[in-house]
Amino acid sequence: MPAKITAHDLKAALPDITSTIRTPELDKAVEVYRDRWGIPHIKAENEHDLFFSQGFATAQDRLWHMDFDRHQALGRWSEFAGPSGIARDNLLRAAGMGRTAKLDYEIASPEAKAMIDAYTAGVNAFLDMSKTLPIEYKILDQTPERWENWHCLTVYKMRNTLLGTFEPKLFRTRLAKAIGAERAAELIKGYPKGHLLTVPPGAVYEGTPLEGLDELSKAAEETNWLNEIDAGSNGWSISGELTKSGLPLVAGDSHRALDTPSVYYQIHLSCPDFTIIGYSVPGMPGILHFCHNEYVAWGMTYGGADTQDLFIERFRDGRNGREYLFKGEWQPAEVLNETIEVRGSHPVEIEVTITHHGPVIAGDPKSGKAVTVSDPGLIAGSRWVDAARDAMRSKSVEELHEAFRNWTDRVNNYAVADVQGNFGYLHAGKIPIRSESNGWRAVPGWTGEHEWQGYIPHDELPKAINPDTGYAVTCNQRVAGHDYPYYVGLYFTPEHRARRVQTRILELEPGTATVDDMARIHAERISNPARIFTEALVSADPLDEDSAQAQALLREWDYSMDRDLVQPTLYAKTKANIIRWLVEDLLGDFAEEVISEVPGSSAHLRQIVLQMTLAIERDDNSLFSPRPGSVFSAALRQAIADLKEMLGGDISQWQWGRLHRTHPQHPLSLVFPEFRELLNPPSMPTHGDGDTPLAGSYGLNNEFITTGMSVNRYIHDPSDWTNSRWIVPLGASGHPGSPHYADQAEMWSNVEYIPQLWDWEEIKSEAESQQKLEPAATQK
Repeated sequence: MPAKITAHDLKAALPDITSTIRTPELDKAVEVYRDRWGIPHIKAENEHDLFFSQGFATAQDRLWHMDFDRHQALGRWSEFAGPSGIARDNLLRAAGMGRTAKLDYEIASPEAKAMIDAYTAGVNAFLDMSKTLPIEYKILDQTPERWENWHCLTVYKMRNTLLGTFEPKLFRTRLAKAIGAERAAELIKGYPKGHLLTVPPGAVYEGTPLEGLDELSKAAEETNWLNEIDAGSNGWSISGELTKSGLPLVAGDSHRALDTPSVYYQIHLSCPDFTIIGYSVPGMPGILHFCHNEYVAWGMTYGGADTQDLFIERFRDGRNGREYLFKGEWQPAEVLNETIEVRGSHPVEIEVTITHHGPVIAGDPKSGKAVTVSDPGLIAGSRWVDAARDAMRSKSVEELHEAFRNWTDRVNNYAVADVQGNFGYLHAGKIPIRSESNGWRAVPGWTGEHEWQGYIPHDELPKAINPDTGYAVTCNQRVAGHDYPYYVGLYFTPEHRARRVQTRILELEPGTATVDDMARIHAERISNPARIFTEALVSADPLDEDSAQAQALLREWDYSMDRDLVQPTLYAKTKANIIRWLVEDLLGDFAEEVISEVPGSSAHLRQIVLQMTLAIERDDNSLFSPRPGSVFSAALRQAIADLKEMLGGDISQWQWGRLHRTHPQHPLSLVFPEFRELLNPPSMPTHGDGDTPLAGSYGLNNEFITTGMSVNRYIHDPSDWTNSRWIVPLGASGHPGSPHYADQAEMWSNVEYIPQLWDWEEIKSEAESQQKLEPAATQK
């Protein structure tokens, strides 16, 4: 049984952030100032001391967060969570992030290794010196293990590598088997004609719908034995011609699930070689994305590239051990026997099988067939850490682009700007060169017909530097047009968010735009799909007086998904009913897998919703049975009945924010629900939905609880870095007892910001705390 925990225990677990620390690891003294939001600003006299101190300060604030990610990445979460973690541990042991993290470290340059080693030493110095540990260790009756250098790379992979395409691809393979290839092909049409592209800015897609019948037919045939098993963001930059200062602006936000603590850690690092401020990944040195140094600013969104292929392998167990077939010859497979330790239960023995394509992630090689996953970040070491280090030192957009030449994992979009006035968009990462067949399904691995032919050259990746449009917008929409010579991916987010951002930028008068204008774009909550859907809904015949009253309200609506309005609630609930009915009609017995959001299903649900929206816009009745008017009328009546049960009988009190809220959960509150009130941050009402720049997506299985949102917001002003702003949905600290655990939450919910402090005199004068780290030799 876990120890009893009180609010006093939470306070007692907080680290000492004021006493002078002396350690032989330092060459010179380092100052750590924490501002009134608990964000550390670290000033050192050399790079080694800077990264050592970053490791120390991050461990002070986020040690449990780092350890949580480490245990997950290494397939050891069951050691903390018990049997509920076994399935995930199985997958992550197979993925082998720790294996490739070691390879990444080995191939890194001496300078990159030194950065990692210094950070690691800082983490371990905290473990050696601290008299307190995060409260989570008391709950678990555990102590943290030593931090190793390759753990830094492992936790970064944990936060990014699984933002891939293997789960949708595996799900699509099973979908074709379940409902038939022809029906599946009708639902998967890809990026719509006329929707906005990223490159060139302002252009639209002119390609034809996807035709996947042949590939899906093969998927259904070749995997009849298989029965096993959303990321988004906004980013934009505008030219100095549009701004009041005459220099560009960069802004954006990353959309992910709300983790507790916040996934990103705000930090400011400075030494004579460079100064940088932005969002770091706890456990990884430096600042990789959503940041600026003295010369360049960049924000990142998920690139949507398909970089994870599935290969169907044929296996046999013979005298020489396990083998797999490739081009008519049996090759030796690598087999690893591992043990998953399980809290409160017996250990679980697993077997990991690896071919040259990668590890088995579905099926059982002992049966003769299984599926492996290939990923550039999981099959070999790469120098992505050098890319991160070089980016921090870049002095122009062009130098930043060159730094990203070594970037691997994931493929990202970047909105960029520099103090010379350059601005635009970069695409970076390793995208394998192969046919589109690999994108549709799990392909035969034994024939050799689907092997990768290298990677798209860095200089041939899409980019737009100083485009004539005066802006670049990247909101996960399709990156390049149909004539781009390489296969990049099947699925991209529809243009809805990008189009609203573009619209707001085009409304700017030349020479007037400021940081405040960028903040207003962050707050944009008009939904284009809401307009399309609502125009059809209000034209349907009302089935009762309540429906007529609801339609009257909807006719007055400007399609703003504002948390204080009633109309978004009516729209969202009615739309959810129709989507649920449509999924059940289209997928039959397979529908529950989509509604319950099994891994890989959400991308296909988005395709169904997209096809529904396009059909409504075109007045196309083919998707609906019975005719659309009847569906809308029935869905509205059902929505009103449901909302009366949820919110009471007074429709004027059905504000969107009563249902559409965050629900942050500490990972251990699921394991130990008796500590939920002590560990979980407060719930906040939110604007938006999945189609608005002010993001607030939710699933069918847990309607209206905000599950995808802005996990950071930032505005960078190269004309005066002190004008820059930022915010996170919780706080800088990972300690539930800290005043900075969730002190940014209400401001985030209100789409407000805190200043991104840059000037050292201001930082020093306003610091909430100050701590000095000194070389041990200075001790008197």
